Amino acid sequence: MSTGGNRGYDGVPEWEAGEAEHRRKLARAINRINGGKINCTLDVTLRPSQATTAIVDPRIAATSFLCWMPQTASASAAERAGIYVSNRAKGSAVLNHAANAATDQIMTIVILS
Repeated sequence: MSTGGNRGYDGVPEWEAGEAEHRRKLARAINRINGGKINCTLDVTLRPSQATTAIVDPRIAATSFLCWMPQTASASAAERAGIYVSNRAKGSAVLNHAANAATDQIMTIVILS
C-alpha cells in the first residue's frame, strides 16, 4: 500500500478568533491557488513485482478523477504497458498495472474530486 508523498498545504480553518490572522491565511491560500498550487498531487511508487498498488489518501473519493505522470523511465514503461484505476472509495483507490521488478516506478498522481 502506498500512502504517497506531497500531502500539500495546510487548509484554512472555517473560523478563527483573530480576524486579521484568518484573513491572512485566506489570502495565502488564494494566492497559492492563483499560482497553480491547488493541493491535489501525490507521489506514488508502484509496487515492484506486483500487479496492483493501493493508494491511501483522505482526498480520494469514490467519484475522484485520478491521472498520473511518470517520474522515471520505469514508470513510463509501466504506463505504456497499461494502468487503470479500480476500487475507488473514500480515502483509497487501486492502481492496476503490469508486474515489473523495477523499484523506481514513481508516478505523480493528480486527485480531482
